[in-house]
Amino acid sequence: MQLRCSSRKYVRYPASVQTDNGAGEGTLFDLSPTGCRMQSSVGLTPGSYLALHIEAPETESPLAVEVSIVRWHKDNQFGIEFLRYAQGVREQFTDLVEGCTAPAISNQFTEEESVLSTVAA
Repeated sequence: MQLRCSSRKYVRYPASVQTDNGAGEGTLFDLSPTGCRMQSSVGLTPGSYLALHIEAPETESPLAVEVSIVRWHKDNQFGIEFLRYAQGVREQFTDLVEGCTAPAISNQFTEEESVLSTVAA
């Protein structure tokens, strides 16, 4: 038995799919940094290439996987391997799977920073 190369997390994220034959919608499950299981009525077969846009509530904007490939198909579910990500997206997938959340970055000074800037002046 071959072990998975990365951990998976059960999720339920809406996603849009773009293929050479058109576009459609689906739901992502079993997310990992390198792939997912997806349910969709889109006609995908093993070996089909597609682009994905995933609506994860933990992220500010959709996660884009520029190139993916269908590895298996059963009923209306597909095993998808991610091949090429938009910049920085693989790290976001890893953070989602491991349960990490990116710290919020604020453009406002904290009280301590304003005191330091006053002292420095």
